[in-house]
Amino acid sequence: MWRKIFVIFTKEARDNSRDRRSLLVALIYPLLGPLLLGLMISAIVDVTTVAKTGKASLALSGAEYAPELVRFLEDRDVRVVRAPKDVDGAVRGGDLETVVVIPKDFDAKFQAERTAQITVVSNSSRLPGLIALNRTATLLGDFNRQIWGQRIKDKGVDLDVLQPLAIKSHDVKAGTHIVEILLLMVPPLFIFNLFMGGVYLAMDTTSGERERGSLEPLLVNPVARWGIMLGKYLAALLYTAVGVLVQLTAFVVIFQTVGGDFAFAKIFSVTTVAGIFLVTLPLMMVAVGVQFIIATVTRSFKEAQTYLGLLPLVPAIPGMVMVFAPVQASEWMMTIPIFSQTLILSRMVQGDVLMLSDVLISMSTSVVAAALLIAFTAHLYGREKLIFGN
Repeated sequence: MWRKIFVIFTKEARDNSRDRRSLLVALIYPLLGPLLLGLMISAIVDVTTVAKTGKASLALSGAEYAPELVRFLEDRDVRVVRAPKDVDGAVRGGDLETVVVIPKDFDAKFQAERTAQITVVSNSSRLPGLIALNRTATLLGDFNRQIWGQRIKDKGVDLDVLQPLAIKSHDVKAGTHIVEILLLMVPPLFIFNLFMGGVYLAMDTTSGERERGSLEPLLVNPVARWGIMLGKYLAALLYTAVGVLVQLTAFVVIFQTVGGDFAFAKIFSVTTVAGIFLVTLPLMMVAVGVQFIIATVTRSFKEAQTYLGLLPLVPAIPGMVMVFAPVQASEWMMTIPIFSQTLILSRMVQGDVLMLSDVLISMSTSVVAAALLIAFTAHLYGREKLIFGN
């Protein structure tokens, strides 16, 4: 029996290897997610690298009214740039990221030790603008504290009396780069591709053959229907695995290319890639099982195409939500297929330590779910009504 199943498996795999649409889904679609993420990371890395390594500059409008501020900035190795007359237009057009507007009465109020108001013009809709605004706020805050401290000291007041707290920040993820937040997009992109890899083969070998009239002669052969289904299932599983490997390889290449010397560039090591593939292998079985059930119960190829085209979006939703609302994983969550793999993938791409028990629970429950889906699909293949679409 297994020899016959293998014959069906090789036939379906070989036939679909000649189909451009199957190859497109298996080999080209998996590259889109890594390419998109790579472009985003490259842009952010370029902006933040320039902001850190290049000599800082700050545009001032009315610099002649604040000589103390100009001296402070120059002492901090900040290049003072004269702002144009149209400050808002320059910032809105991207010519300048931020501009500090100093009023004419600044120096008079400053010398009188009164509060002198300044205006910081920025464009928070652009990432470089946000980075420049943060840097400008830090510089002005340092200037404010320096002058404030000097004035208090001149009046004979101990600064420690006015500073009851000395705050020291300790980041448990020291060295983290801002782009590592984008790593949380890897799980939903990965799972979307996982549920896409075998879609066309599942449709073509079930509803497609049914419409072409080639499924009925196949069922006449002296092979159990569950064996025919299993051969087709294994072929779709192969294409899913190929798509997953292609995407993992693309992630490795792109992250190492655009990541430079940052830690996240080395997150996709050979060990991590192998671990991701093994952990998600049961999920691949679940994905193909769902695809075959949908392709079997739908009445036409077009209907199957509609439902299966939307299918990858559903399992990717938890991962997209977790990008903005991270979840603290619990052991019971590992019993939920798809969600458990999303949590595990999030940990892996962030370099966190995994609990072996969590991985085993996730894989075991997914294998059980896949077995139930396969059994149900085999049951559907045994019903004439569903096989012939009537």
